[in-house]
Amino acid sequence: MPEAGGDPPIIITGGSVTVQFDVSQLVAGGIRKFSNDQKVIKRVQITGAGIQNYDQNTTGNNVTITITYGNP
Repeated sequence: MPEAGGDPPIIITGGSVTVQFDVSQLVAGGIRKFSNDQKVIKRVQITGAGIQNYDQNTTGNNVTITITYGNP
């Protein structure tokens, strides 16, 4: 959920590999890329079956989340 007065989150879910984000906040910046130079990642939360749940505030502007996916 967004912080009070904050931007809506980007949500990536598995199963059908869905990426959800507010298109008014991120603009197309080339092939397969969307960005906004005025925004930074503030918090990362990862939950799911079979993984260690993770929920942390960030301490810098160099966050990368890589998700590998494929056929079941």
